[in-house]
Amino acid sequence: MQFSYQYILVLGSNLGDKKQNITQAITLLKENGQVVLREGDFLFTEPAIEKNQPDFINKGILCCSSLSPEDLLQLVKNIEIKLERSTTYRFGPREIDIDIVWWSIGEYHSEKLQIPHKENNSRSWIRNILAELIPANLAQSLYYKSMNVETVKTCLDFQQKKNNRQKIVMLTAYDFSMARILARTSVDALLVGDSLSNVIQGNDSTLKATIDQMIYHGKAVRKAAPDKFLIIDMPFLSYQISAGEAVSNAGKIIQETGANAVKLEGGIEFIDVVTHIIRSGIPVMGHLGLMPQSILIHGKPSLQAKDENSKQKLLEDAKALQAAGVFGLVVEMIPAELGNKISQSLEIPVIGIGAGSDTDGQVLVIHDLLGFNSDFSPKFVRKYLDFQSDAMKAIENFSKDVREKNFPSRDESFYST
Repeated sequence: MQFSYQYILVLGSNLGDKKQNITQAITLLKENGQVVLREGDFLFTEPAIEKNQPDFINKGILCCSSLSPEDLLQLVKNIEIKLERSTTYRFGPREIDIDIVWWSIGEYHSEKLQIPHKENNSRSWIRNILAELIPANLAQSLYYKSMNVETVKTCLDFQQKKNNRQKIVMLTAYDFSMARILARTSVDALLVGDSLSNVIQGNDSTLKATIDQMIYHGKAVRKAAPDKFLIIDMPFLSYQISAGEAVSNAGKIIQETGANAVKLEGGIEFIDVVTHIIRSGIPVMGHLGLMPQSILIHGKPSLQAKDENSKQKLLEDAKALQAAGVFGLVVEMIPAELGNKISQSLEIPVIGIGAGSDTDGQVLVIHDLLGFNSDFSPKFVRKYLDFQSDAMKAIENFSKDVREKNFPSRDESFYST
């Protein structure tokens, strides 16, 4: 009995007649029994790893095949050879490159091949190809949802995520190096939070973050992650004084960083400010619950909205912000049932941090998620890495090798002859 599978292939070229190379590869696939069900548009992309080479043209195709993944891989390699693919070094320029990025059965792993392709999540244009080509009857598969093929580019995409019941993932970023890593993941949005005052500057609150500092870090993050939806916090006293000053500061942040939106804390008492900023053409994300900029009034961080009156007030604030036009809302350190109620009550997406699992998405400080500080372990943080411990081990191993004259080795040294 012969089975029929569906595959998505991504073809690329950055040498010679790029479009012709891709067209010839598709013709050879057809001549070798592959039925092309659908072709995507030609895409123009920059080199992902080795930057010092020409830009690529790419195209995705959905095909039907009786070949196993290994047999299809062999066919792909034969076609690359026939089209005289030349690569002078790893990730270098080539006439044709064909990757198997998706298989209708799900996953496949061997020494030669990994499906889904390991770079699927790291390249937004591949996720866009998948979103376009994956058959509708398979679009609700667990893999499709987990790899997040529908990227967030605008505020409207946030809303679409909620409408489609797809969880939104947001993480903080403060510098170029970390943002470059985050840019190669499927995270929906990056937040340059005023928490940089704590995790980058070592302060005990967010109050010392300034407009200039937010812009400085925002520029670095945007440079490393040009395709990510970027939100920047408006810091303490940048919007509280007057609506006019708030608009001016929000505009400065957007103009100088290239961010997509700003975020600010507060409810009904700041509706006028929110309205003026949005009216000026700048998208705003709200923030309720624990509001770190109010620490001098409310004291140390603790669970918010514990009684019925405060729960009702928070819900009213949330609805007022929605009416004012915010595209999304962060709720921090509130009871899980309230997080659920707010998410159910609002049409806009609600992003939780310490607000239970039933919000429309989650945000964490990247340093908390990666375990940069073993002494900081709030209840709502799950540490996916023990970075502090691993970094200390690496540093001590380096120190040991230096003291024992094992570093640098001969291979790690330069000689004149």
